[in-house]
Amino acid sequence: MLFGYIVVLALLPLVRLFGRLPAGASRAWARLLNAATRPFDVINYLGAVGGARFCNHRRMGAKLDRTLAALHRHVDAEPDAKLARTMAFPTGWDPFFKDVMTLEEVYRYPTQHFDFHRAQLTLGAQP
Repeated sequence: MLFGYIVVLALLPLVRLFGRLPAGASRAWARLLNAATRPFDVINYLGAVGGARFCNHRRMGAKLDRTLAALHRHVDAEPDAKLARTMAFPTGWDPFFKDVMTLEEVYRYPTQHFDFHRAQLTLGAQP
């Protein structure tokens, strides 16, 4: 969950930048990233393994608090017009990435991603 919110912090400047550029710029960027899906998958896996070793439960809680506070500050300061800015995303990287996403959708992304994985790992009621 924490790492998804950290990803959003990294995505915010990109969405703001590409939201000001012609739509073709972010489509080209998304195509380039989609072409690099296999290396991304390896890096994503290794990052998760390394992150889990570095970021223990004590550190993780404090980092989550700081990250959520930063995201709250950002979203509270965003005018509606900026929340509507869009950017193309590499749909091959994550099932919750859409071809084009608004900044508002990017803020919601990590929670959707977490809820999906939580449902995968939740055992159903025993009969």
